[in-house]
Amino acid sequence: MNIFIAGGGRVGFHLARLLCAEGRDVTLLDRNPQRREEIDFDLDARTVVGDCTSVLLLQSLNAGDADLFIACTGDDRSNLIAATLAKGLGAGRAVARVDTTDFIESSFLYEGFMNVDYLLSPDALAAHDIAQFVENPGVLGVEEFGRGRIQLCQVQVGEKAPATGRAVRDILPPGSGLLVGTVTRGGASGIVRGDTVLQAGDKVTLIGMKGAMETHRRLFSESAPAKKVAILGNTVIGRRVAQAFDTRQMEVKLFEKNPAACEELAREFYRVKVVNRDATVRASLEQEHLQNFDVFVATTEDDERNIMAGVLAREVGVPHVVAVVHQPDFAPLVMKLGIDLALTPRLAFANSVLKIIHQERVTASSFLGEGDMEVVEAALGDAAPVAGRTIAEVAGRLPGQALIATILRGDQVIVPGGSDILQRGDTVVFISPTAEANAARKALTGV
Repeated sequence: MNIFIAGGGRVGFHLARLLCAEGRDVTLLDRNPQRREEIDFDLDARTVVGDCTSVLLLQSLNAGDADLFIACTGDDRSNLIAATLAKGLGAGRAVARVDTTDFIESSFLYEGFMNVDYLLSPDALAAHDIAQFVENPGVLGVEEFGRGRIQLCQVQVGEKAPATGRAVRDILPPGSGLLVGTVTRGGASGIVRGDTVLQAGDKVTLIGMKGAMETHRRLFSESAPAKKVAILGNTVIGRRVAQAFDTRQMEVKLFEKNPAACEELAREFYRVKVVNRDATVRASLEQEHLQNFDVFVATTEDDERNIMAGVLAREVGVPHVVAVVHQPDFAPLVMKLGIDLALTPRLAFANSVLKIIHQERVTASSFLGEGDMEVVEAALGDAAPVAGRTIAEVAGRLPGQALIATILRGDQVIVPGGSDILQRGDTVVFISPTAEANAARKALTGV
């Protein structure tokens, strides 16, 4: 697939890195010559310097031949113009990154008027993920596969959870309909083995029958829905998280140290209490009784400030802490400091783009962790070389650590054992290191 990315900043570079790891043909356009040198050093991609809003430049670069054009500079209007031009030149599909509230709230209208297929906001996507976590603390993410019959759930292992200190093979009862697929510990992710012993703070991926998830998830995390939430950050993410719970029967506090900004925020919300204090000062948290709160969310543009506030909130006694981090290198550090969820907006954006890219050859897909692991759903058609072979036989033919986690056969969900036989017409969900996911898909499907 030929992919053209306009914008080599944090979002564009991260997306290009993930797509290059998948073996995609990537062209990256950025107006900064120095940025091009940095990208050339790190990525195996075609890089070009120039203005993405120049139709002559896009035409000369054959942007119209792209299967997917992604405009993700830091300027919403430039992204919309570039995506519209690319579609006009003949690009298969076009994505525009937007961050302005007006564009986010009216994305459906802009998609229609400007002939852009998707308007995606990294911040809005991240806010949605945070809101999901607040509703189910300890659950780091939920995805559905197999026409909604298969569910993937990322959870953090609790200190008092039954799974803590036990080998994976001894946790789930036979016939549970679930599989423990991956574990992330200290920032490193990998496929679990039967003898892997889970520790408190581990982040594990459960996958299997949707109906079995709620029953057995509590073996790993027993957290109840949050009733009290504190938020730091007068940002798009912070405000959207606050808005998500503004009409709920919950206590929500939004910290902002600028008095003028507090007055504006107070007019924006119905139930949210705006607090004019610095959440990076321990005394401020104690005076607002955060020891009685269920979740603390730090959403500023400053990673260090988010981490500092998150650590303080944990020390004060908040049981669940979320920190937005824009630098992926900080994620392992955040985990070691006891913060439950380090959420990266660019990864949320990349996940959405990945789903768009895979629409033709796979039904669904998602990145795990910091993008180093990938979950892919693929159909076994007539060309599938694995049809008629057992899972044990196929496992030896898959690259690296790839794991077939579930099979959808008609309406039946199967969590396979080594003796189960794959059939044409099956839909499989597999987990693999991102760098090996494309090769694993081809090994399974033949295309």
